[in-house]
This record gives sequence, C-alpha cells and structure tokens, in this order.
Amino acid sequence: MKAKIIAAEEGVWNNYHTHTFRCHHATGDVDEFAQRAAQLGMTKLGMSDHAHVQGEGDHPQHMHERDIPGYLQACRAADRKYADVRVLCGVECDYDPSDEAFFRDYYLEELGMDYLIGSVHELRNGTDRMDCFSDAHFGAQQLRIYTDLYVKLIESRIFTFCAHPDLFGRAITIAEDPNGWDANAQSAAREILDAAQANGTVLEMNVSGVWKTRTRGYPEVIYPKQEFWEMASDYDIPVILNTDAHSLERLNAFTDYGFDMIRRYKFRRVELE
Repeated sequence: MKAKIIAAEEGVWNNYHTHTFRCHHATGDVDEFAQRAAQLGMTKLGMSDHAHVQGEGDHPQHMHERDIPGYLQACRAADRKYADVRVLCGVECDYDPSDEAFFRDYYLEELGMDYLIGSVHELRNGTDRMDCFSDAHFGAQQLRIYTDLYVKLIESRIFTFCAHPDLFGRAITIAEDPNGWDANAQSAAREILDAAQANGTVLEMNVSGVWKTRTRGYPEVIYPKQEFWEMASDYDIPVILNTDAHSLERLNAFTDYGFDMIRRYKFRRVELE
C-alpha cells in the first residue's frame, strides 16, 4: 500500500526524510536509524535515500543501481524487526521531466516502494549542470531554471511531498549580494507556492539547513528560509516537517526550530501513513 497523507497529531512527530551510507554523503544504515527512532519515541520512520536515475551511471551522491535491492531489503527487515516503529521505504528523486516515468514505473510500481520525494538539487540546462549546494549565487538565469523545474516537479503529481522548496534561498543567504531576498526571489517563491496551492501539494519544511548553519558558521539560517515561509502563510498548503537526516545524531536535530515556525505561521502540519 502506498503511503497516504494524514493530519499530524499535536505533540507527535516522525521523520520521513532519512538517508543511509548508500548515497555516499551520509552515514548509518536503516536498522540503526530505526533503533534510534524507537529510542526517541517515534512511531514511524521514512527512509528516503537518493534515487538512482536510469542511464546516469554511478552518481557520486545517489544510490548506485546495484545498491537498490539491498536498500529495499534493509527497509523491509527493519519494519518487521521493530514492533513499535513502522519503517516506510521511499526515495528522494532529483527531478528532471524526462525521468518522471522511470521514477513512477520502477520505484513505485516495480519495486513497490511506499513513497517518492521530489526535489531539485541540480539546475539542468541542456548539458550544463549547477549544484544548488554550491557557493555560487543564483543569478536571474539560475533562478529561472530552478523555478521552472520546481513548478514542473509539483505539476507532475507523482511525489508524496516536495522537499525543501526554498533551497534557492540558500545561495541568496550565503552570497555577498546586496539585494538579498529581492524581487526575483519573491517572484520565484510566488510561482512555487501558486503551483503547490493549485495542485494540492505537500511542501516540506526542512530543518537540515539549521544544522548546516550552526555547524558551518553561516551568519543566518540558510533554510528554512524565513521570507519564503512567511509568504507561504498566505496560502492553504499542508506542510511536513523533516530533518533530512544524514547521520544518527541528525535524526531529530533542530525540530524545535521548525515547530516554532509552524506555530508562528499556523501551518497545517501533516505526516505519512
């Protein structure tokens, strides 16, 4: 059965964005995360390693194709092992329109995974690619590519929720740019939020950016981007709160920051079942 969106109960929080060593920039395996989730009193845990994309070869930050069966097996074994924690198995898909059918047909239909997360980590313009986590500032062209990709991601409707929609604000925050959150950024946010509202999309508030801010010494939180979520409060868009854990110690890190923002803007919080 595919995961469904349900209303989150007050005082209950579970994480649905969790990575293992298989993505080559995280540590820990499914069983360890499930054990830690049980210790934290979580009742559900969503695993979501970075999806292999058909024809891409061995991507340095995605699961390799040969690792997918072991990942699925580890998720199902942990679900059986821990009676108090339901372990869901999903993948985080770096979006490109040409990959939609593969994500749906392979991961959901053939492998029977529980859910897909959609995200944009790379800006693709023909053969040119730019990593959204690089220190380069988004110019107008890069912001246009990001916005178009993210809107198409939403409109595909194949993802259970869409991850860190405000990621473009990271480049704005860390760059030496006098404009900061300018009219272009505001316009990009508006397009993404309009699309989410129109398509009934769940957007993720991802507090991994708080962890990165604290550990890397940025002067302000790179995401969740305050300006983005303030704009989002004018919409009726459901929000899921995740830590995007890449290690055991990050499984529940800085959730208080996210809850404070959710309460401040009175978002309708959801989770998966």
